[in-house]
Amino acid sequence: MLKKTLMGFTFAFLLSIPSVAQSNELGVLFGTTLAPDTTPPIGIGACPINNPFCGQTLHTGSGITYEGVLAHRLANVHIASLYLELPVVGSSDRDIRQGVFVRNFSSIFFTPGLKLKLNTPVLKPFLSVGGGLAHFSPSTNGGTFPDQSSTEGAFQVGGGIDLGLPIPHLGLRGEVREFYTGKPDFSSNPHNIFVGGGIVLHF
Repeated sequence: MLKKTLMGFTFAFLLSIPSVAQSNELGVLFGTTLAPDTTPPIGIGACPINNPFCGQTLHTGSGITYEGVLAHRLANVHIASLYLELPVVGSSDRDIRQGVFVRNFSSIFFTPGLKLKLNTPVLKPFLSVGGGLAHFSPSTNGGTFPDQSSTEGAFQVGGGIDLGLPIPHLGLRGEVREFYTGKPDFSSNPHNIFVGGGIVLHF
């Protein structure tokens, strides 16, 4: 009787390993960051003396962007799972144009939050929301903007789809995230939209 009981507990434990082992996700994605054009308002003292194009439309270019994201499952109610998510998104080569002035800059966003993913077969859609920090670092100066880096608060909302693969523990992911930030010292555009895809390891 004891032997059968021990065998039963061992069998149940072995069956539970896959679900425990796959309560975490590690994603590596590649894509681009986009931003809409904006026309900053002109206020008293808002325009630096060395910028004759102040008040004209700011054109923010796209840039190659990488994302690393770690997620841990907090709850599972069969139809959906709730995760604690830690996304880090960085872009090293974007530019802002205003008139003939050009500023190149890099950006990085860290916005811990929550992710809700549906436990549907094969395709698993998800929604994500979080908040944290954004850091902007200018690399060259055309004379329009201040030289200092800027760290701002950031709010993130996004969504995507995970696709299962026949390879154990691996999947594909496509996603879109928008990071809404405070105004960097050299830009008045708070919108940064990441569009990308990559692989996900479940463990």
